[in-house]
Amino acid sequence: MSKTIQQASLCALGRTAPNPALSTLRYFRDEYLEHISNHRCPAGVCKKLTEFYIDPELCTGCGRCRRRCPAEAIGGEKKKAHQINIAKCIKCGECINNCNFRAVKVK
Repeated sequence: MSKTIQQASLCALGRTAPNPALSTLRYFRDEYLEHISNHRCPAGVCKKLTEFYIDPELCTGCGRCRRRCPAEAIGGEKKKAHQINIAKCIKCGECINNCNFRAVKVK
């Protein structure tokens, strides 16, 4: 569609307007395909396509992520690996921002 707009446009603005879309397609084609085909956001920025989880191998059970979670979606005992309740998670990213052990990951 961008190529058609460029070719059919009668003014210079119309011929250059599609350039940002074409550039992102050229440089980030794999990310576009991942979003469309697999309904997954590799960058972890699309809230509807993002799912957080805690790696039990890395989680020390410090509770920092649990205390910072505004939705109270993280549970677990002190000194044991925590878990994220996906149904309650609002995908704000506070857990990943506050984990000192990089135990919170994005699917």
